Amino acid sequence: MTALRDISQLWSLAHVLIVFLLLFESRRSWRTTLAVCISGVLVMSAVTFAAAAALEQSPIALIFFTCSLPSMALFFWLSKYRNGRFFFLFCLSDTMCIWLIQATNLLDRLAGGGYVVLFFSRLILFPLAEWFIWKRLRRPYQELQRKLDRGWWLFSLIGLMYYMLLILVSVPVDVPLPDLKGLLQLVLVLALMPLTYLSILHSLWRQMRTYENDRMMELQRQDYDALRQKMEVGRIYRHDMRHHLAAVEGLLRQRDQEGALQYVRSLSGGLEELAEPARCANPAVNAVLAAYIVQASDEGCTVETNLRVPEELPFEETDLCVILANALENAVHACQELPEGERRIALRMELTENRRLLISVENPCPRQVDFGADGLPAGPRQEDHGLGLQSVKRTAEKYGGVFRCQWEKGRFLLQTVLMPPAGREAPGEKKRLGRAVRRFCRRWRFWRR
Repeated sequence: MTALRDISQLWSLAHVLIVFLLLFESRRSWRTTLAVCISGVLVMSAVTFAAAAALEQSPIALIFFTCSLPSMALFFWLSKYRNGRFFFLFCLSDTMCIWLIQATNLLDRLAGGGYVVLFFSRLILFPLAEWFIWKRLRRPYQELQRKLDRGWWLFSLIGLMYYMLLILVSVPVDVPLPDLKGLLQLVLVLALMPLTYLSILHSLWRQMRTYENDRMMELQRQDYDALRQKMEVGRIYRHDMRHHLAAVEGLLRQRDQEGALQYVRSLSGGLEELAEPARCANPAVNAVLAAYIVQASDEGCTVETNLRVPEELPFEETDLCVILANALENAVHACQELPEGERRIALRMELTENRRLLISVENPCPRQVDFGADGLPAGPRQEDHGLGLQSVKRTAEKYGGVFRCQWEKGRFLLQTVLMPPAGREAPGEKKRLGRAVRRFCRRWRFWRR
C-alpha cells in the first residue's frame, strides 16, 4: 500500500508545477519554459526524496527547502513580472496545492487509512482544480496581472503567511493525527485560506473595474468637453456672421469681387474646421460619436449611422459612453486588419416607444469568432474583440437588459438592449425582450440591405 502513498506524492508534486504554470506568464518562449521547468522539477523531486530517505523525514517536511525556495528562484528568472505579482502567484499556487494535499490526507484518515482514498482523491481532485483554473480563473487572473500595479505586495505577504501556517499545522501522511486542539487548528486554517483568497481576488477584480471605469469616464469627459468647446466657438462664429456678411457686402459695393471671393473662402475654411454634424439630439451620444468617428476616419473606416435618439434618455451618460466607446473602438481595431476599401462600420441606435434603448454595431470580420459560455469572444485569436466587452455586458446587466455578440458570414455584430431604470421586469419579460431583440435583428438586416 505504500506504493499508493509514494505515487500520490509524486502526482501531487507534478501538479504543483501544473497549477503554477496555468497562471504563469513567462518572458521566455513556452518551449524553453517547459523544458526548464520539467528539468528543474525532476532534479528537485530527486533531491527531496533522497534527502527524506537520508534524514528519515517525510518529503512534506523538507519540501520548503528542497523545492519551494529553488523553484522560486528558477521561476523568478523566467517570470514576465519580477515584482509582487510573481510572489503572490507563487504563494497562491503552492498554498492551493498544499491545501489539497492536506484535505486528501484528512479524508484518507477519516476513511481508516490505507492510502486508497488518498490516492484516488488526489487523482481526481487535482485535475478538477486545474480544469476550474483553466476555464474560470486563468483569463481574468492574467487580465488582473496586466492591468493592476498596486496591492500585490500586501497580498503576497498574506499568501506567505498562509504558506507558513500550512507548513506548521500540516500533518504528514505517515504521522498520527494530532490531538483535538491541533486538528481544529488545521481545519481552521484549511477553512480560512480559500475564503481569504476569494476575498483578495474579488478585491483585485473590483479595483481593476473601478480603475477601468474611471479611465473610460475621464476619456469620454475629455472628448465631450472638446466637442462642447467646438460647439461654443461655432456659436460665436454664427453670432459674428452678420459682421462677416457686412464685410462681404462692402467688398462687393467696391466691386472687389476677387477680395469678396477670397473672404468667403477663408470664412468657409474656418467653418469647415468647426463643422461637427449633430447625428442625433442627445449631446452625450454626439460627443462620443464625434470622437470615435474621427478616430475611425483616421484609420480609413467609413461609419454609417442610423440614430433615432431623443435629446433626453433615461440612462446615465457615462453608461452610454462605455457602450458606444468600447463597441466602436473594437470595431475600428477589427477594421485595421482589412484593406481600406472594406473598412465599414454600421451603427444603429433606437429608443423604442416603451423606452428601451437598442444599440447595434456591425463591422467586417473575415476570421471566424468563437464564443465562450459567457457570450464573449473566446480564444487568443479574438483578443482584440474582447477588449471592453466585459464593461459593455456589465452595463447592459445593470439596466436588466440583454447583451449579445455574434459572428455570421464574415460580419461581427454586437447588440445590446437597455431597459429603463424605473421599470421592473414583469413575469415573462425576458421572453418578450428576447422576441424584441430578434425583431430588432430582422429589421437591422433589412436596413443593412
